[in-house]
Amino acid sequence: MEDTTHISNDIFNISDDVIIVTGAGGGLGSELALMLAQAKARVILIDKILSSMDEIASKLNAMGLSYCKFSCDITDSAMVKSTIKQIYDKYGCIDAIVNCAGILGADDTLFNITEADWNQVMAVNLTGTWLMATEVARYMKNQTSGGRIVNISSSLGGRAQSQRVHYATSKAGIEHLTRNMAMELIDFSIRVNCLAPGWVATPMVASILDGAEGGCWKKSIPMHRAANPKELMGPLLLLVSNASSYMTGSCLRVDGGYSYCGIEKVQP
Repeated sequence: MEDTTHISNDIFNISDDVIIVTGAGGGLGSELALMLAQAKARVILIDKILSSMDEIASKLNAMGLSYCKFSCDITDSAMVKSTIKQIYDKYGCIDAIVNCAGILGADDTLFNITEADWNQVMAVNLTGTWLMATEVARYMKNQTSGGRIVNISSSLGGRAQSQRVHYATSKAGIEHLTRNMAMELIDFSIRVNCLAPGWVATPMVASILDGAEGGCWKKSIPMHRAANPKELMGPLLLLVSNASSYMTGSCLRVDGGYSYCGIEKVQP
């Protein structure tokens, strides 16, 4: 059980913690991995395609930061089991995992989304998160320190958007998966929380917001801009550290108010 009797400036400290980040070859995953490495964690990069992590690996190498990388298809249960075992055998513990791997799927209406596209989005976003989190928890439950699981949702996990029914549904599923896992794992000192970002200015998102329809999207965000990736660092460190020692089953929305803007602000 985590000791919460002594509060100090070190509650956000994750130095030397072994933290897995899935989807580390993607825009958001690589940013989160970089933040954790800069906080002196020992970061484990996971993505389906090993070469997709070359850029983030180069950055970490240039900074002299600790990491290793694994290729793993998170929808393949046998590969997930093998990868997590390799990580545990190498480090002797797993302190936290950030389940960031995900895909958008086709940008299409309810009637035009194919069954294959629906299944792929659910397999990667929801089933993959479940497989990874569950397998890591098998090892964490035998650690005296327990562990922290952070599942990455989206502002669309709590609101509707046209042409995103499969993606939004998968993210809502991640949020409910988080709550259920939190209750099942609480006796093992494993805390399970969810981070739900909105628009984050990764290269892909920046190209959309700077494009022809960017003005409309910016208007839909109460803060009228995407987040700088660094603005996720505080919430991320909260959830992967002992600073969140009394939080489990929570969903932390970091989206400039996007989830709650049902009423448009009237301009004076």
